[in-house]
Parts: sequence; structure tokens; C-alpha cells
Amino acid sequence: MRLLAKSGLLLLVFALISSSYALSVDDPQYVVDNSEFGETNPNVIHPGDDVNIWIKVVNDNYDKQLKDVKVEISPHYPFEIKQVNPETGVAEISHLNEGESDTAYFKIHVSENAPSDEYRIDVTVTATEYESGDEPNEREKTLTKIYYVPIYGIAKFEINLDDNNPINPSESEELEVYIKNQGTGTAKYLTLNLAGTSDLNIVGPTTFYLESLSPQTQKLITVDAYAIPTTEDGIYSINANIEWIGEDGAEYTSSIPINLKVKSTIFDNQPFLYLDGVKAISGGQEVTIALANRGTSKLKHCVLEIDGAVELNDNYIRYIGDLEEDDSDSGIYELEVFGDSKTNITATLTYFNEYHEEFILVQEFELDPANSQVKQEGTNYTFIGLIVVLAVIAYILYRRWKKRKDSEEE
Repeated sequence: MRLLAKSGLLLLVFALISSSYALSVDDPQYVVDNSEFGETNPNVIHPGDDVNIWIKVVNDNYDKQLKDVKVEISPHYPFEIKQVNPETGVAEISHLNEGESDTAYFKIHVSENAPSDEYRIDVTVTATEYESGDEPNEREKTLTKIYYVPIYGIAKFEINLDDNNPINPSESEELEVYIKNQGTGTAKYLTLNLAGTSDLNIVGPTTFYLESLSPQTQKLITVDAYAIPTTEDGIYSINANIEWIGEDGAEYTSSIPINLKVKSTIFDNQPFLYLDGVKAISGGQEVTIALANRGTSKLKHCVLEIDGAVELNDNYIRYIGDLEEDDSDSGIYELEVFGDSKTNITATLTYFNEYHEEFILVQEFELDPANSQVKQEGTNYTFIGLIVVLAVIAYILYRRWKKRKDSEEE
């Protein structure tokens, strides 16, 4: 009795196994829909790819046939079905003889934002199983399988500067450079190389090994950028060349320009005002205020104004114009200042830089008549009087010499 029971159980198991082999589905075969010729890794899927999928359905039963075979795929995130069959996501096979197979074709799109992972695809196959003969013996068969397809994210980089201050020619600026992985895959064995130009270059190390960088993370490097003295104001680039290994094992490179502004800076001590001369004139004093440019950048639209003393012609503003490097100019003012008392005047210089930013320099000067260069205007009667005196003395000396000589001759 036990043997009979065991035999019945074995027959049931065999029947179930035989039944299960009546319909089978192979693992999906897929190839990235890439139009580029010579694709070396057609089975490596990245975010944003379109993927062609083939699913092989086999009638493993050798005494039954299958008809009305319907293959349906139900992808999960990040997949999206694209319509290549009359019904989206469903392919139909009309008939499969004993031991016969056929292939269902689908196409899916991978979301551009998918991070690296294995993602699920459900495949459901339904068919009607029957035996050939006069008496139909049909039975519906259903088989569902779950597959996981690997997606390999790609690293994409963004470079930002913490503080993009302008660089003055002939000077260097410390830059805090952030390299951020904005992509969907981890970058392994990451190397960053910075390359300057003849106008703007890097002082110190130019190659940085950053190991690996996961998506949405960043790393900081510090470098010194130097602008040569002859660099004109403008925007210049330092190229960041990046090399890394992707999660798919492929080698990747990227080049990103880092744009920097070179801007000539006018320093506080660059314009220099000084008292170039004071001399007396008939109407008071003539004062010369001079301006020198002691920097490498241009002083533009310079205007010099004085205050503190009454001017003869009511014109106390002088337009100096532009001053190049190591250039100088001056403004001359006639002031109604008399006597020996000291007088204070205020000089105000207004000027602009190359970007039309206005600057103002105020400086006071003391006029000391004791140090003035005195000049007598008009006829110089003192000089004439001196000549007359010298002539009289010469005449007297001559008369004495003449008289002595006449006495010796007698």
C-alpha cells in the first residue's frame, strides 16, 4: 500500500514536471539600440539608452502543441515601454509545434536619471495547450518570470569656484575649486589635471588624484592661478581634464573649462597727489598740483578740484584726462593768497577704472609762502639799480686811474 502511494506520488510529481516543461521562457537577450558603428559593449545599458529585447518562448512538450501564445512584459522603474507591436508591451505568437520555439521582440527606454542598480522586468506568457486529434483537449497555460537587468550609471562632472574673484595682472589668486559628480554613476580612479595658457597659468601642482566620487558628491581642491603682467582685462580659461573608470569598467574622459576674470585693480595708493610748485605772482600765488599713476592699470577721466582758497578766475576744476602706467600730469591754479601766513587747500581727485567704477581721493596741502619761489613780475628795478651802481663805481675808479696816470706823465 505504501509502495502504491509512493508510486502515485511520483507519477504526480512527474506529471507536474512534464506539465511545467510544456512552456518555458529563456532569459531575455538585449542589445542597446545604438546607431554608432563599432559599439564595443552593446550589452552594457546606461541611463538614457533605448534597449532592444528578445524573449525566446519554447514549447518543451513533445506531445502537445501551443497556440495563441501571448508574451507580455511589465517593466518597473526606470524602464518605459516603447511601442513596436500593435499592443504596447504585448507580443503574440500564433502557434508553436512540439519542441518548437519563437522570439518576441520589445523595446524599452531607460530613464536618464537612473542610478546604477539592477532593475526588475516581469515577463508573463500565456498560451493554450492542446493535442492534435478529433477530440480537442485544450488547457490554458500561464508562466511568469522575474528578471533583473543591470543599469550602469555614468558620472558627469560640474566644476564650481567658491569665490570667483578677479585676478589682477602680475598677481596670483587662490582658488577653491569644487568638482561635483552630477551624474548617475560612481567615478573610480578619478584624476584631475589643470592646464593653463600663456596668459593665465597654475602655480604649484596641476594634477590631482581624487580616488573615487559617488553621484551627487563633491571634492575640494585648492590651486593658485597667476595672470602674467601683460594680460589684458578679459575672461580667460583654465582647462580641467578629467579621467576616470566607470562602473561598467570603461575608461572615460571629460574636459571642462574654468572661466576666470582678469581685471586690473586700482589700489588705494596707486594715484599719488603732490604739491609740485608754489610761486608768487602779482595777483597772489600760482599753485601746481600734480598727479602720478604709480600702478599698472589706467586711471581714466581724471578730474582735479581744489578748495580752501579764493581763485582769481573762478576756475578751480582741471580735467586731467587718462593716465597710463607711470604717467603724470598736473593742474595749475592761480590763487588770491597774499602775505606770509600759511594757507591750507584741499585737492579732490575723481577718476574711473576700466569698468567705469568711480573713485575719489581727497588730500590737503599747506601753502607756506616762506618756501615759495618768489618771482617779481613787470620791470625789475632792483636789477636796473644794481647795474647803475656798478656803473657809477666803475666810472669813479676809472677817473681815479686816469688822474694818477696823468700825474705820472707830468
